[in-house]
Amino acid sequence: MIMVKRSDIPIINISTLNNGKTQFLRDNFVVSDTDKDLPEDVYKHPTVINAIFFGICVRGRGKLHINLNEYDVEENHVIILIPGTILQCNLEEVTEDFLINYVTFSDDFIKEVDSTNILASLRERACFKLNDECIQLLLDRYYSLQKKLDRNDYMFHKEILQYSLLADIYEFYSMYQMYCLPEPEKYYRESDFQKKFFDLIYTYYGRERKVEFYANKLCLSPKYLSTKIKSLTNKSVNEWITESLILKAKALLKSTEMSIQEISDYFNFSDASAFGKFFRKNVGLTPNSYRKNTD
Repeated sequence: MIMVKRSDIPIINISTLNNGKTQFLRDNFVVSDTDKDLPEDVYKHPTVINAIFFGICVRGRGKLHINLNEYDVEENHVIILIPGTILQCNLEEVTEDFLINYVTFSDDFIKEVDSTNILASLRERACFKLNDECIQLLLDRYYSLQKKLDRNDYMFHKEILQYSLLADIYEFYSMYQMYCLPEPEKYYRESDFQKKFFDLIYTYYGRERKVEFYANKLCLSPKYLSTKIKSLTNKSVNEWITESLILKAKALLKSTEMSIQEISDYFNFSDASAFGKFFRKNVGLTPNSYRKNTD
């Protein structure tokens, strides 16, 4: 379902895109396209995606706002969204023939058969272009998954879909390494560590701003967490906390009627003035000015 609150950002769960054959599949796995199942909220407000999303633009052109960064999307672009991503697509910014074929699935769906958390390393590349050969291969995999999902006579339907998806993810990641990275990237165990850290960051969105809070959640010392995150991401823990807070604050200012005081309380600031100073320091505008400039 879509949960829409006056005081928060709409959330899209997989059950919103319901075309599964069983309750488990309805809640955990979808193969579809934007002509069929994309909820209207994506076109109206910044919306939190509560799933892993792989999309391929097969025709048309459009602008997607992913974590409030703007991307020009056209044929052969791949879109990857991780749980917690904030997405918006304005109808005025897409052509009538704009179409994305997508596969979306829950963390739990893939965790049952894969322990590597390889998707954590894709968090920083939300949108990129691949060559025709790669796109055709990915589309072949997409249509194959679609056919498997439509079958009603498989005894191990869920398992067939899970392992097929896992093979497709590894094949995609190989393409990603070859064509989207300046140098081949080896997969390290740190990806699991990164995923746990980012899961916390995008769960709290800056409502907790002390490094110690995240270190305690991960059973680490603050110093070790800070050193490790800096070495893996080239950003400090504090930078990630601030970035996530500003991201959510911008979305709340843009898509809700919450007052500045309510948003300040949401992020646990002492008062609206403290939140305003923090926001202006990082954005260059006061919260009210940002809201008026994005109306």
